[in-house]
Amino acid sequence: MHKGLCLGLSLILVATTALAAPAKPKPKHATTSVTPTNITVTNNTSSSVYATLVLGQPPTVNPPNCSNLGQQIQSIADKRLVFTSSVSGKTVSFTPQATGITTKGWYKMAAKETIKYVPQTFTCGSSTCSPAVTFNFFFTSASYNGNPNNGCGGSTTFPNATNLAEASINFGINGSSGTGCANADATDISAVNGINASLALSLSGGSWPFTTAANGNFGTNANKQGVYGWAATNCVNSAGYPNPSATCAPPAKAPRAVNGKCTTPGGTSYAPIADPTTNIQYCAEISDTSTKYPQGLCVSQRPGGVTGGTIAITFNGFL
Repeated sequence: MHKGLCLGLSLILVATTALAAPAKPKPKHATTSVTPTNITVTNNTSSSVYATLVLGQPPTVNPPNCSNLGQQIQSIADKRLVFTSSVSGKTVSFTPQATGITTKGWYKMAAKETIKYVPQTFTCGSSTCSPAVTFNFFFTSASYNGNPNNGCGGSTTFPNATNLAEASINFGINGSSGTGCANADATDISAVNGINASLALSLSGGSWPFTTAANGNFGTNANKQGVYGWAATNCVNSAGYPNPSATCAPPAKAPRAVNGKCTTPGGTSYAPIADPTTNIQYCAEISDTSTKYPQGLCVSQRPGGVTGGTIAITFNGFL
């Protein structure tokens, strides 16, 4: 789904300078299910936590062979963005990150609380459709107003930036027209910017190449299924990594190169990343090319048009 999310599911269309960018879905196939995919988010800790949602946005220009992008939820104020809570009587709504912001907002989750996205439906021709959504969630111990940049290290608030759980759903049943339109459910964990939390995914509904994913701390995420490692923007390379740069510090715990050398778990050598400010060399968490998963090891992506089931995102605590 992503190429990391650099601003941008871990998927088809995200935007926020702090995030990594999702991967493009496969060309459109005939829809095999009209049951929408849903999302759950669980705080699996004994303390409250703030879940910030960043909604991915559609392209400004339609892709080739896509005459109609269909319906997509683009605002946290959209009445079709319906969540329920496992806490009796609790209403789920996302507070804008700042005045005038419509694409990013936070929700305070109670200990052990689960919230569930409930897809709404609409009639499209002779079928039932549902709006597409690209979700990007990251977690903090306090409400986040956008400052400092959660995609960079170097601050007291975010010494190691943040990682995200990314999911793009229901593009295959959103009423789009054309073989070039996005149409595949996909999900991943993006540590491209950094890592502040232990996140996990569990997928149901069928046709996923793999159904679980979980990130580790720095230096352990290369070749983990469903995880884009730090600075591994495209899973198997680091083209376009968001940090380090002159204006965006690397995470404090980013893996450093040993004697100027970096290798994948499979033994492939690659060039280190140099911090332009300090000249310290780092190793991106690059994965080996996958022979088993055509879409790549870092993302679980369904065939086009397949929907239904649940993408369950779990926050297991801060790292």
